[in-house]
Amino acid sequence: MVVARCWQQWITEGRVYRRRGSGRPRNTNDREDRAIRRVATSAPTTSLASIQRHLPPSRHPVPSRETIRRRLTEVGLRSRRPLRRLPLTPHHRQCRLDFCRPRATWV
Repeated sequence: MVVARCWQQWITEGRVYRRRGSGRPRNTNDREDRAIRRVATSAPTTSLASIQRHLPPSRHPVPSRETIRRRLTEVGLRSRRPLRRLPLTPHHRQCRLDFCRPRATWV
């Protein structure tokens, strides 16, 4: 069915991509998208909830956290997991083994 619809669009319109304006309207405008990006880049560790609180109060309803996440993903800003520990270099690994081997049978 999809192939037939694409073929029919190619025959009638000479293209196979979506028309501009088709689909659900965006919940935010360009100005709000810039505000979301500005808040997120000024403080990279900011949570979605705090970005939501820092948006200009000019609009109701406030964009949801998922909308904010999508807008940040569109501009290439993704959430980052904090580093739990530094990765061990081969030298650190060897030093740790040198320390642990003599103490392995201390009991």
